[in-house]
Amino acid sequence: MAMLATAISVAAMIITLSMVNGFQQAVSKKVYSFWGHVRVQALEPLRSSVSEESNFENSDTVETPIKSMAGVAHYQAFAIKSLVLRTAGNFEGVLLKGVDAQFAKQPFSFITQGRSINFADSGYSKDLLLSEALALQLQAKIGDTVQCFFIRNGADIRTRPLTICGLYKTGIEDYDNSFALADLRFLRRLNLWDTSQIGGYELWLKDPSNSDSIAVKLNDALPQGISAVSIRTLYPNIFDWLAVQNQTKLIVIIIMTVVATINLVTCLLILVMERTRMVGMLKAMGLSNRGIKSVFWYYAVWIAVLGTGIGLLFGLGICWLQQATGFIKMDESTYYVSEVPVQMIPWQIAAVVVFALISCFLWLRLPLLFVNKISPIKAAAFK
Repeated sequence: MAMLATAISVAAMIITLSMVNGFQQAVSKKVYSFWGHVRVQALEPLRSSVSEESNFENSDTVETPIKSMAGVAHYQAFAIKSLVLRTAGNFEGVLLKGVDAQFAKQPFSFITQGRSINFADSGYSKDLLLSEALALQLQAKIGDTVQCFFIRNGADIRTRPLTICGLYKTGIEDYDNSFALADLRFLRRLNLWDTSQIGGYELWLKDPSNSDSIAVKLNDALPQGISAVSIRTLYPNIFDWLAVQNQTKLIVIIIMTVVATINLVTCLLILVMERTRMVGMLKAMGLSNRGIKSVFWYYAVWIAVLGTGIGLLFGLGICWLQQATGFIKMDESTYYVSEVPVQMIPWQIAAVVVFALISCFLWLRLPLLFVNKISPIKAAAFK
């Protein structure tokens, strides 16, 4: 029973750590893939995180600090405009995100059907990348023409056609129900911007954990009125929610450690009590308390090591099976992923094994104190 409890506890800790790590990584990667790690935009203290951007002039004073910033792997210009998409008998309000030709150089892994945007050498591309959710609401498919209705100068309603080139799905409902992607030059035409005006830059970093520090450095280098902010700061609801998962890991580790420890200590105490007469006889024959304890100690260590080893193999086996088959499913509309992602970090797994063994060895000393209290005379009468 003690061996089984130890194995289950170690396996539960490994599985929990791997699945929480995988979940945090998968959701973060989706957000980063859509927005980048850092956004450079016009400074507007009261604007919401997702809305139409105030345009600014794309000049060397803005682009040079981004190019020269260590840690930046890729960057691209973008802009956002609210408009209405209309098909035959259906219409839907969306935020149209315009991207430039650099978009083709950064993998957009969410496309499920069709292709990405083809950027024309001149003019603007008439391709529209639509989410599956919006396509369903509009009852549209790849190859259909969609009319884009927008307001210019506050009152002038205009329309322009775009053709659906592909469908995408991020699994994040807020994005799938709100955003469509098109050529940035198309948005410039709608807004009557010149060829150097943009809504901002999206930056992808070599190490996402440096997003806050790089944003601070960029703010010092960018001209007045232009700010850099990390996506973690722009979307705190998602990343704060992911950070809460760390508490789940801690709670599971504490509970499983307590369960394994209590079972081991109880099991060894029962073993010692069942061998009370044997302990008394060994003492009467001259064997020291230390020598008697070593007998139980070796047996207890064998239980702890074997239980930890079985738990390690079982935990890794479940994680590998989930990676290969994805048999544990999740509600994508709620958790942003359709199956439980797994990320096994070697140092964490090693830490679980070492922590489990050390905890067992420390607490196993408690039941062995009972050996000191056994009297040979009383043990002889013990039944």
